[in-house]
Amino acid sequence: MRTREYLTIKRRIDEFELAESLTRAKLIQGARAGSIAALTILRERYSLRLPLVEATVKVNLPWRRAIQN
Repeated sequence: MRTREYLTIKRRIDEFELAESLTRAKLIQGARAGSIAALTILRERYSLRLPLVEATVKVNLPWRRAIQN
């Protein structure tokens, strides 16, 4: 593999990781603001839960119903 190809691939990977990091940070911020959609995306896409935020939400979340049964 040539150096130029390697650098191109590395730059694309770095850009992707930065974009994912920013997306995750925005979703966490939205979840803390009470967005059910953000909580759901965090759980489905990143397997990340925010139990303290989930506890304050008035809506029954699908995965909380399964745990309570």
